Amino acid sequence: MERRYPPAELGDLGQRHEVHVFLYRFGDWGPQYLLLQAEPRQERVWRPVVGAIDLDEDVRHAALRQVFTDVGIAHAYDLVSPPWGLISDIGDLQLIQWPVGFQIPHQDLQLKPRGPIAALDWCEFDSAMHLLETSFHRQNLLQLHLRLAA
Repeated sequence: MERRYPPAELGDLGQRHEVHVFLYRFGDWGPQYLLLQAEPRQERVWRPVVGAIDLDEDVRHAALRQVFTDVGIAHAYDLVSPPWGLISDIGDLQLIQWPVGFQIPHQDLQLKPRGPIAALDWCEFDSAMHLLETSFHRQNLLQLHLRLAA
């Protein structure tokens, strides 16, 4: 069952908070989103930048930290974070995923993948929705895309 809550209504026992950061830029047909493919490449799973939120940080700081860790960008032109996180129950654990849009500072920025990242791809919204394997990644992208289109 999925529910949406603002962060202040959540405790910290039995829960894991994650950021799902969609780097974006504006192309000729609207926003384009960066998807990552992690090693091993055989899995062919595309995803946004994903990382746990530490106990002492907020959503925006976690997003900046994880983007720097995965692709080497330290600053965003703009950060967009919808006010709601998506909650999924996985056994006794509640996973709370916070979508964040991270507008890159300029279009020709060179990304430097770090760690176990096999591939990067900029995608239009429809292609990104098709490539994303998990429903919560698609829901978070849709929530962000609707906010950018508003």
